[in-house]
Amino acid sequence: MNTFHNESAEDILHQNSSNPSLLFVDDDQDVQAAARLLFRRRGIKMLSAYDTQEALTQLAIHSFDLVLLDLNYSKGATNGAEGLALLKDILILRPDLPVVVVTGHSGVTIAVEAMRAGACDFVMKPWNNDRLGNLVDKILDGRKSETMAESESILIIASPDMKRIVAEADRLAPTRAPLIICGPSGSGKTVLAQRIHALSRNTGPIRMIYAEECNRLPEGGGTWIFRDVEALAPSLQRQLADRLDGGEAVRVIALTSQDRKTLEAQLEPRLMLLLGMVTLVIPPLNERPDDIPALAMHFLRYFASRHGLPEPVMEPRHLAALQAGLWPQNVRSLRATIERAVLMGTWETPSESPNASGDGTPTLRDAERSLIETALRNHSFNVTKAARELGLTRPALYRRMARYGL
Repeated sequence: MNTFHNESAEDILHQNSSNPSLLFVDDDQDVQAAARLLFRRRGIKMLSAYDTQEALTQLAIHSFDLVLLDLNYSKGATNGAEGLALLKDILILRPDLPVVVVTGHSGVTIAVEAMRAGACDFVMKPWNNDRLGNLVDKILDGRKSETMAESESILIIASPDMKRIVAEADRLAPTRAPLIICGPSGSGKTVLAQRIHALSRNTGPIRMIYAEECNRLPEGGGTWIFRDVEALAPSLQRQLADRLDGGEAVRVIALTSQDRKTLEAQLEPRLMLLLGMVTLVIPPLNERPDDIPALAMHFLRYFASRHGLPEPVMEPRHLAALQAGLWPQNVRSLRATIERAVLMGTWETPSESPNASGDGTPTLRDAERSLIETALRNHSFNVTKAARELGLTRPALYRRMARYGL
């Protein structure tokens, strides 16, 4: 897997912090080096990414004013499909972030397709330094940097199952159809729901509603995301069904950790009929091990930057242990494990972790305790916020805290 080849942190710190910054996504190190020299002379900070995953991680770590986007990253690729898919992801994460396509092999036709998809301009390789520099200056002129994205808003996928699910979600996103997203806690239901809203034609607000705490339905339209929809009070279930039956200008995305059959027994039949025309099912993380390397590298880079610490070296044996691991809270559990590795500067082995299983994989108890500790620390031991992050009720979190002596 590629690593970032950027200016050192010291180099960046010596630059004026008010200088604009851009991300250049291109797999060619020579092209990156030439671009870095060009933009350094113009007082523009440039960071590099060499493929899709690195680009998404950089967007989670840093704020940028502009993205320069090559369209092919794999050896022999010329059709621009990788870059067009990444362009879509960038515009979901940062709708107002300008993207300039930089293309050679793909040609003008694909560059024009990229502009139709949301890119603001394109340049051809080999570029003219003055023209590229002037184009970038024009776009950056007067633009303010965006706030940093949170890692949770980044959808990192590599497995065929998740690619299929995301493709179906993207196909349905422009419609107004209500949806149910099923999947175990921490598997990525909320991030997928946010992606659907971002790709929809719904210009209204997005509202996150915790069904267990909901006393009344919101007013107005937009997208309503109900977490643990089965916990919605029966009277509110009937009211929600009435609103959907009445054609109210709202889109409902219902999230649940239950399977469809169990959910049918818990929801008012009319509401289930209205919501359940389309159900997307996200499998648990241990059933899609191909996603684990991509997620692990993303979280390694994210937390190393967030905490200002070096990334611990991830050897093949560490990755094998992660892929064989038990993840009771799915991506959340993996996230907590990677953050702990960054904070400790090393990976736990059986000799370092007395509670670990014989094959070096943390036990279910270890993983759950670590996850709870991390959530509590992240929220300064605010139990309500930690419980919400973990997808638990306050009483359920208190019981687990007592079990682990926290």
